[in-house]
Amino acid sequence: MRSRRMTPLFTLPAIFLLAGCLGGSDAAAAGKLETTTVTVDAFAAIDSAGLFIAQMDGLFAKQGLTVKINLAQSTQDEINAQVGGTYDVSLGDYVTYIDNDVLAKKQLLITGESSFLQPNVLTLLVKKNNAAVGTIGSLRGKEVSVNAKNDIGTLLIDSLMIEHGVSLNQFNFNNDVAFPQVATALMSGTVSASFAPEPFVSIYEAKIGAEELADLDQGATANFPIQGVAVTRQFAQKDPNTLKAFMTAVNQGQEIADTSRPKVEKALEKFLDLPQEFASLVSLPTFPTSVNPIRLQRVVDAMVRFKFLPTSDSNFQITSMIWNG
Repeated sequence: MRSRRMTPLFTLPAIFLLAGCLGGSDAAAAGKLETTTVTVDAFAAIDSAGLFIAQMDGLFAKQGLTVKINLAQSTQDEINAQVGGTYDVSLGDYVTYIDNDVLAKKQLLITGESSFLQPNVLTLLVKKNNAAVGTIGSLRGKEVSVNAKNDIGTLLIDSLMIEHGVSLNQFNFNNDVAFPQVATALMSGTVSASFAPEPFVSIYEAKIGAEELADLDQGATANFPIQGVAVTRQFAQKDPNTLKAFMTAVNQGQEIADTSRPKVEKALEKFLDLPQEFASLVSLPTFPTSVNPIRLQRVVDAMVRFKFLPTSDSNFQITSMIWNG
């Protein structure tokens, strides 16, 4: 088990409201913007760095957009608010997007990729010096926390367990431990292990001495797609030029995120309230600049394998969810 020790401690804010401003001369050339204000519900994690940089560097403003960003703790909450009309765009995990589109028929479109997995970005954490949980196999009969039922964390842990010879009926999930509560759950013994992403990994290693039992970037889920950008089909049809302008800025932010760690660090300090010492040490995912259907189909295939989707949907193709703007 590995532990990256750091000293700063802080509380991650749950919600921010951040606004860009109109301006610049590079507004989308594709056509007149249907609306100049876009509301976004984004997952509060490093995977949203491309969005944060686009806001921080005025890239939305150059497209003629005012963008307001709320930070959420659950993709399902994002989708519910988005479908209910509170937000235009969300950034969340693909598993939840696909589940909602295929099973709940919520008519979602993936308009961009935010991140795919790299080492130490998504991990399984355990309490410091917990002799009872020293290997993946030792989780048999124990409880593991995830942020929400049947999301990316559940899928990655299912894959990890199977590859280490642990049947899915040999351990239990606790679906009600949000990332800000992971430390409490581990220290109290409510769970034996917890799914956690950066920057929470670094936070809990510093705050409670949590140790990394497993890096989830391995085996069948190495380089696995994590988070994307999504809108409803209704929004894409109603505001196509606005969406194009928005995604132009997001992809510019993604390119910067993928080539400039200092920019990512600055964005994490600003939008996630990370002290500089943490921002300089957190592990980062890859930030794609375009949508790769072959890569995203891996998510569907894994969902079918682990019965997140029924057999009747085993031929579902992710291309049907990809925006062609």
